Amino acid sequence: MVASTDPGGGLAVPVENTVRALRRLAPGAVLRSPRSPDLRVLVAALRECSPAELAGLQAEAVGRVVLAAQLRALDRATTGLFAPDASGPEAARLVRAARHSGRGRTPLRDRLRAELGLRTAALAWATATGSRLLADELRGAPPRPDAEDGRLAAELVVAAVLPRAADGGGRLRAVAGRRGFLDVCSVRVGERGFRIDVRADPLVELVSDGGGPALRALWWTGLGRVTDDVGHEYLLVAKDPDGTGVVRHWCHPRPAPAAGSLRLESSGYRGERLSLTGAARGTFAEVVVKSELTVRLGS
Repeated sequence: MVASTDPGGGLAVPVENTVRALRRLAPGAVLRSPRSPDLRVLVAALRECSPAELAGLQAEAVGRVVLAAQLRALDRATTGLFAPDASGPEAARLVRAARHSGRGRTPLRDRLRAELGLRTAALAWATATGSRLLADELRGAPPRPDAEDGRLAAELVVAAVLPRAADGGGRLRAVAGRRGFLDVCSVRVGERGFRIDVRADPLVELVSDGGGPALRALWWTGLGRVTDDVGHEYLLVAKDPDGTGVVRHWCHPRPAPAAGSLRLESSGYRGERLSLTGAARGTFAEVVVKSELTVRLGS
């Protein structure tokens, strides 16, 4: 549910929910305009389809966008300075091949065509890192983007259009109804959006698990959707879990003037069950429990 986009200094955002919110944004939302024509095509497409459908509808644009991103990652990996690209034997061979090639001002694609050693090392790196479209390009095969490439392209689109997370502005306290284990600490409204701090009380319980007692621990993964009572949706620009049980979310834009309340939906819970007697019998289970609560906006 959470993508690897990084629009707010290392803070992850849920791509599927963000893509859906692009279709029913609250008034006042200001998005960035991507410079790439292909990204602009995909922005328009995602207003009508899901990330999983993107590659089937815009195969050429998806292929170019994902391939460009994988080429950028390859270029970084040739320096040996960027983790996780700098790990593994394939990455080490790539760095050595790049050092013996004519880096200079020659574009990477031209160097890959002209230098067999560099192309061979790059192909091994692309295969090891799962950069399938780049590997096809290096083999001379035509690109065939699939649904996973569409998801990657959607992540790149989201990163390109979301405004940067910014704090500041006046405080607006909220009175929240509490359900499950979520509790709103505060809502802070700024010039371009608002911040919600939500506390999650972790549930820990001892249960019977066949051969003996088991510890079942649950932890919260953050908000997945924010809507208001007049039908608008808000972009989750970033979230910042600080490890204290309070997760801070930056949302865009400001609450609509007619909105009287915000409806928050969690991304769900994940659960882990550990056997207390005999680790070999322990099992892992993922438990998704949707939680909702309503925040009434007030002065």
